[in-house]
Amino acid sequence: MSTMTDHGDPTAAAAVHEAFPDVTQAPVEFAGDVRVWVEPAHECEVLAYARDELGFELFIDRLGADHGEDAELRFDVITLIVHPVTNRRLIFVTSIDEKIADVPTLAGVFRGAGWFEREIYDMYGVTFAGHPNMTRILMPDRFTGWPLRKEYPVEGLGDFAAPRRALGGNVDGTDGMVAVPAHPGQPGAPSADPIRPRDEDGEISNTKEWQP
Repeated sequence: MSTMTDHGDPTAAAAVHEAFPDVTQAPVEFAGDVRVWVEPAHECEVLAYARDELGFELFIDRLGADHGEDAELRFDVITLIVHPVTNRRLIFVTSIDEKIADVPTLAGVFRGAGWFEREIYDMYGVTFAGHPNMTRILMPDRFTGWPLRKEYPVEGLGDFAAPRRALGGNVDGTDGMVAVPAHPGQPGAPSADPIRPRDEDGEISNTKEWQP
């Protein structure tokens, strides 16, 4: 998400809240931005209003956030839209319980949101009802788990765990070392790349399956 300051539109945010007082919370301003919290079931309606009635036609970003397993509303879905004439922006936040972990897709309002929703699903396991292709977009299909959830270990799990190439760690990673491939010349660096094997000419070989 952009880090520009003083680009929020408090007037537009107030208009959104006035139009939907029962399903939004009062706008919150911080660091030059303005955020409006909206109930998940009404997110599409509210953003369509911001697009059609207030002119915020440019979809910029849609991303997830995890507050942890103990949070009452664990996941946030955050959406950023911009007015193409004024260059002012609005940020909408909807929050969901882990047991529900489902939000109506925004693809019918902003078509480009579908790609971002697949990434949120891929990283957090949050699904979007009505999405035309709710599948992983970054991780392979055989990947299990949600890598940006707070409980997911840095070193990975299962076939995608990386302790075997940890610098200074033991083979199974039980010492807690994070897997970081060592650069040539460093203590403990392997003589050959264990992930990307090279052929006799020293070129990276594409004929062998990479090892996790």
